[in-house]
Amino acid sequence: MAKLRKMLTHPGKNESGQGVLAIVLLFLMLGAIILTPLLVFMQTGVKAGQVYESKLQEFYAADSGVEAAICEISQNYTAPSVSNYSLNDRNVNVTIREIVEGGYKINSTATSDDGGSTTIECYVLNIPSFLNLFDNAITSNGTVCTKGDVNGTIVAENCTQPGCNNPNCTELDDLEEPITWPSELQLSTYYRKQVKDLTPDLNSSIDVGDTDIIGPLYRDGTLLIFNTGTKDKIVTLNGTVYVTDDPSTHPDLIIGGVNKDFTLNLNNQTIYCEGSVDVGGKCTLIGSGCIIAVGDIDFHPNIPAGSENNFVFIMSVEGEVLLHPNGDYYGAVVGNVDVSLLSGTGSLTWTSPGEGGGNINFPTETVGELTVLSYTLK
Repeated sequence: MAKLRKMLTHPGKNESGQGVLAIVLLFLMLGAIILTPLLVFMQTGVKAGQVYESKLQEFYAADSGVEAAICEISQNYTAPSVSNYSLNDRNVNVTIREIVEGGYKINSTATSDDGGSTTIECYVLNIPSFLNLFDNAITSNGTVCTKGDVNGTIVAENCTQPGCNNPNCTELDDLEEPITWPSELQLSTYYRKQVKDLTPDLNSSIDVGDTDIIGPLYRDGTLLIFNTGTKDKIVTLNGTVYVTDDPSTHPDLIIGGVNKDFTLNLNNQTIYCEGSVDVGGKCTLIGSGCIIAVGDIDFHPNIPAGSENNFVFIMSVEGEVLLHPNGDYYGAVVGNVDVSLLSGTGSLTWTSPGEGGGNINFPTETVGELTVLSYTLK
């Protein structure tokens, strides 16, 4: 190195510029060797950046197509649809197909001029307003059998079977506007979202003698609610109670079936069970609210449920409701198969839940709600 530095700073006699020329040629050769792959690498990077930018623009365009489809569904969409848009200088093809009642599959494909494309597959669920289920004392998509007093309108698929003594029966086909029936998927999605951030509760029972508040709660399995405390115990719902279905047990949720009496304040909240529900004679219900089961509901408290100023809503989505309280029931009952008001000392009286359904936790909004179930980039 010292000799090279000497040659560059103090060239010898008859050596002026020759050493420098050799070194310059050496650097040029090294530069040629290094520069060529470097330029190729840079060119590849530029092309990759262009491809990435194109794919990103395709994604934005396809995502905009999904948003347009969701907007179309929310505006009373009723039939299969194919639409084409020009977004981000890309051609976007959007298809909508209803795969289950209220459930839609959206495919949005954005195509670039060079033939590249990006597809987004999205499943959404439409949860419209089911406010009309609050309008009658009994609403059923099957049959209704009444052996007690019903003060309010009965609407059912078949109201003319023996034992029905209510003059206000109306068959579904005779209604001016059809009843909007919720599916299990729609209601389960609606209430599952309300507890999605909760850790599943590991306790299979709740002793209301040890607490004043229940909920919000997500129970993955059966649940028993009872009281070992004082008989004047009052416990209040403070959010949605969601109980899953256990095929090995029946019912999945038992409220007030054993031990001491207690009062449950529904507090405008909802108890939702994917299986079946039994509300026993140890429970008194106060306040407005909902008890909803996908399966059967056996409702047989020994004392009044609700009051003239409150609205208790009981619904079986796919099963049968057996209503036989030994006291007066105020509110509405809905069953997708059968609703039976059995003989007892009580009656069923319809009361108004309030304008727009009041503050009860139930899908009653006029516009309804769209929920994205999945969103996949293809």
